[in-house]
Amino acid sequence: MGQSITPIAKKSTTKRGQRGINFTIDEDIKLVSAWLNVSLDALTSTDQKYTTFWERSWSTFHNDKKFNHTKDSLNSQWSTIQKETNKFCGCLAQIENRNESDAKTMYQINCKNAFQLEHCWRILRNEAKWLILRDSLKARTRRPATQPVTQPATQSFASSINVDEDNEEMNSGETLERPIGKKAEKEKLKKRKNCDDEEKRRMHEEKKESMCITLEERREAMRIASEERRELTRIKEEKNEVEKRKMEDELMMKDTRTMDPEQKEYIRLRCLEILERKRKRLIRNLLRNTLGGYTGVSAK
Repeated sequence: MGQSITPIAKKSTTKRGQRGINFTIDEDIKLVSAWLNVSLDALTSTDQKYTTFWERSWSTFHNDKKFNHTKDSLNSQWSTIQKETNKFCGCLAQIENRNESDAKTMYQINCKNAFQLEHCWRILRNEAKWLILRDSLKARTRRPATQPVTQPATQSFASSINVDEDNEEMNSGETLERPIGKKAEKEKLKKRKNCDDEEKRRMHEEKKESMCITLEERREAMRIASEERRELTRIKEEKNEVEKRKMEDELMMKDTRTMDPEQKEYIRLRCLEILERKRKRLIRNLLRNTLGGYTGVSAK
């Protein structure tokens, strides 16, 4: 192995028990999951401010309504998780040829307490950010060829495990490597939207055409119904006219020999009215036939 686990002078910090006092393991896991979901969103990517990032993380964290923490509380707990996992990552980087139990031992020696966020590390260790960080720390802690073997690696490791402890930007998703394909995803959504818009336009045109056809059919149906009503009215009027003339003819032929003078006078006056109407009707028909010869109006 050739490497020894060397205690180092640690930057003084207040002990928060590593996992926040008010946070359970389930809540830590939920917080890490929410942070990753918001950070790795292919659509929002880096196009979000610090406050917006934590508002979205808080909303994702509270999806199932089982927890009760503010955005500031989540931010603070995430800072702790990130700081401690970065330190543990530094331990792994320094003893890359050993296993995780050696890294836990080194962490406990250097940080004066046991690593209590292994449940978070299990989720984060294969994410791009921590893979890159681990490779970077390996490069930092690797001794140059000209460095004497007896020189301790304490100083380089001290700087590595304290990396980004106070860097606010690391608390958001701004430095996390985004999935390749963000642009492709947006392009895909844009194409889908264009297809949807085209489909909507096509359906709108079809609907307009259908409405025009329906309107034309409705107008035609109304025209036919109107003609049918007019025809029925004409037939009814002709029938009434026939009945009326029949009654008039009967009245004109009425035998008045057995009637008293009043009845005879009534019949006589009615007959005069009938004759006057017939005379007017005859004149009207003659005029209609005469005008029809010049205007093309048919006489009925």
